[in-house]
Amino acid sequence: MNKYCLTVDLKNDPDLIAEYEQHHEKIWPEIEKSIRDAGIENMQIYRVENRLFMIMEVNDSFSFEKSKQLTKQMLKCRNGKH
Repeated sequence: MNKYCLTVDLKNDPDLIAEYEQHHEKIWPEIEKSIRDAGIENMQIYRVENRLFMIMEVNDSFSFEKSKQLTKQMLKCRNGKH
């Protein structure tokens, strides 16, 4: 099992950050499935001011490319573009 740690800076706007957090309080089942299907076993996200820290524990089948493709497919289905 591998572990990846990633960071991203959000736009330093308290209203947009609050909106981001509200949007992510409850994730869609399709998102959770795409995370698992990509090989991500555990994911934690922390925020300090406008910086996000994501820690992912992944199995041997994980690749960033596979994760990206599954997310694209899920979004197409969600938007009715099978």
